[in-house]
This record gives sequence, C-alpha cells and structure tokens, in this order.
Amino acid sequence: MIWLLCLCSALPHKYEIICDTSKSVVVIEKIDFQDYAPLKLVAEALDLNYVFDNKSQRLTLTDDSHKVAIIADISVIQCDTLFHCVAFPPRVIMGDVYLPVDDIIPVLGVTFGKLVFVRKIEEVPVIKGISLSTRADSTVIAYEWDTPLEFDVQLLMGQAIVEIDGQYKKRDKLKPAGEVTSVKVLPFNTYTRLEMEMGNVNSYIERDNEVVFFNKITTRIGVIVLDPGHGGIDPGAVGKKGLYEKDITLNICGYLQKLFEDSMGIKALLTREEDVYFSLKGRTGFANNHSADLFVSIHCNAAPRNKKSCGFETYFLSEAKTTEARAAAALENASLKFDGIEPTDEVSKILYDLAQSSYLEESNILAEFIQTSAENNVSVPSRGISQAGFYVLRGAFMPAVLVETAFISNLEEEKLLKTTEFQKKLAYSIFKGTREFIADYERRMNN
Repeated sequence: MIWLLCLCSALPHKYEIICDTSKSVVVIEKIDFQDYAPLKLVAEALDLNYVFDNKSQRLTLTDDSHKVAIIADISVIQCDTLFHCVAFPPRVIMGDVYLPVDDIIPVLGVTFGKLVFVRKIEEVPVIKGISLSTRADSTVIAYEWDTPLEFDVQLLMGQAIVEIDGQYKKRDKLKPAGEVTSVKVLPFNTYTRLEMEMGNVNSYIERDNEVVFFNKITTRIGVIVLDPGHGGIDPGAVGKKGLYEKDITLNICGYLQKLFEDSMGIKALLTREEDVYFSLKGRTGFANNHSADLFVSIHCNAAPRNKKSCGFETYFLSEAKTTEARAAAALENASLKFDGIEPTDEVSKILYDLAQSSYLEESNILAEFIQTSAENNVSVPSRGISQAGFYVLRGAFMPAVLVETAFISNLEEEKLLKTTEFQKKLAYSIFKGTREFIADYERRMNN
C-alpha cells in the first residue's frame, strides 16, 4: 500500500521523506513552479542503489528485484519493463538528479513497493524586531522582518491585542511608549501575540510593517464607509425568484456612494466594489483603517418561515431584545462560516463589545434618522429600530448601523428590490437620514 501525507506550509523549503524506519530531510529546488527533490537523499531513505552516469546524464535506481532508469530532461521514466510519463522532466543540479516531489510516490514508491510518506515541513517565519515609539500624537508599533507577515489587530477600550504570523525569538522586554502603558509579548509555535494596555486611544491604522494608534476626535464627518452585505461565495439571502441579496446591496451602496460624494462632498468608501467575498471582521477593520466617521452596512432581510414578513428596519449593535431581532442577527452572522468560524448561538447573541459602547448612543441616533427617513420615502412598512448582535458591527470605532432594506423572502418586496427605481429610493432614504444625522451631529459637536 502506498501513502502520501502532505502538510500545508506557507514557506515549503524542505520535505521529509519517510520509508519504514528511515527518514531523510531534503531541501527542495523550485523549478517551473514545481518542488523538486534531490534523488540521492530520497534513494537513501528508500534503501535503493543510486548510480549516476554524468556523461549520459542517466540515473539508475535499483534494489534486489526492481529498476528505475531516469534521464535528465526526458519526461519518460523506465520503471522495470514499463514506461511512466511525468508532467515535469527530471533535472540535474550540481551532479544530482532532481525529481518533482509529486512523482516520488507514483514512480519510486509504486515500482519498488515501498510504503512512503512525503511530508512538507512547515517553516515558521521569523520576526526580527518589534519596537514601540511615538510619532507626533500617535503611538507606533513597528516590525522588522525579511518577508512581510500577516498580522491582526484588535482594539478594545483600554487594550490592544496584535497577533503576528511569525516567531519572535528575542527575550528582551519591550519598553512601553506613548499611550502604551504596559506590554506583554507572548510567543507561540506559529505566531506571536502582543497584549498592550492603552491610554487615550480610540482608533488605529494598519500599514505594511506598522500599526499607528491614535485618538480620533471627530467634529466634522469626512469619511463614510458603506458596506454592501455578503458577496462572492456568500450570496446572502436568496429570493424565491432567484434574486441574490449580495447583488442588491452592492447596487444600493453604489447609488449611495454617488449621493454622498456628489451632494455633500463627503468621501464614501465601499468595503467591496464588485462581487467578491469579504470577511465580516474585515469590513469593520476596513472602516477602522480608513479612519471612517460612520459605518453603514446594507442588507436585505429574510424570514424563511414567514413569507409575509415585510418592511424596512434599522439596527444598531446591542443585545437583541426580541426573537425576530435574534433571528435577523443569526441570519446575517451565518456568513461567519465562510471565515472558518462556526456561527453558534453564542456567536449569534454577541453583545456589543467595549469598542462600540462609546458610540452606542450616536449609533442609536443615526438609526433613528435613517428609519424616520425611510418611513417618509419608501413604500414598504416601517419595522422601526431594533438592536441585535450583528457580528459585522462589532469592533467599529465609530457610529455604526445595519440597514435591512426589505424582505427578499417576500414575493412582493423581492419584486420591488429587483427594480432600479426602488433601489434608488432606498439609497436616497438612507442618504437623507444620514445627512440629517450629520447636520445634527456636527451642530452638537461644534457648539
């Protein structure tokens, strides 16, 4: 029996070849986008005789019963009396014959009847340096590395957590700086976690090799992030006539963007501008990174068990008070499965976290303005303002609301949602309510 064990790796420089009790670690060469392994070490692991004729560039591998003949740059390999074609030919490098890793088992394992494991060795990248410093009124955490690494930032009230996909081997303690009053470096096998106690900080910006923390004071609304719900592999709710929520939300946000930029001169950014998937966490992260002053997430409602449910509804993030609000949150939070997170009841009932609590009152006021505007401008019933644990609103450092424009599960409202005229009316209603909120907010902030 022949086996292949293959473990994924971000940096596949080495493979382990295992046969019976023997094993060899080989350093691969990347040729034509393929991983090539040196056959001398592979032959040792499989207990084969290795004879290479440099003049003819012919390699012969044998044991007591079988023989494999390989010629460099020829895609046909002789296995006993049979001939095996390979997609990528063997190569000679520094006097050794290299064969694609994927061909070791079908060519050598099968011919010699060996139980072979080929395991890709994961090499964890190294973080060479981490530093904390100040820049004007901001606090900066900067990284040093040979290869750019992925990192994730979570900002709570009085605390920031940064997780970096790499090992930090230095033992020296990081010195607090700026608004960071204390910092812990927690090394794990494949990542490094920084836990920082923060002072007066309510926003941050991620760059390629640094995170800038600062206190954002907003007296004028300059940037709005519009979030078209769902997208790509996540269609959202689907109407009985085949209408996709992801398409309607993108259209409405496109109209909204034009209204804000043309009528108010406000910068309006979309979390997605085409039919692509964007994680729920990434959406508020996008708003935080662009120092947005408002976040508005657009959706279509659905009630699979009640086809008569209808109307326009606006949510802000808090504990759900009704069964319907919990159901709406559970429906939208179901997209978490595309992020590899199981949307359990616990996740569906997320309370607003401390990051959002500072903006809870303003989020409620924004929801009121939008809902009142919809009552006056849209033909569907008003369902009022609700609160629920929408994951997409969690962690937004700004007033944030989620708008359920109409029920795609209702045949009449699905028919309306499909029309450009109704989509534009919805966009105008949201725009008008937000515009009135902005006027009220700036009046209060500047008095």
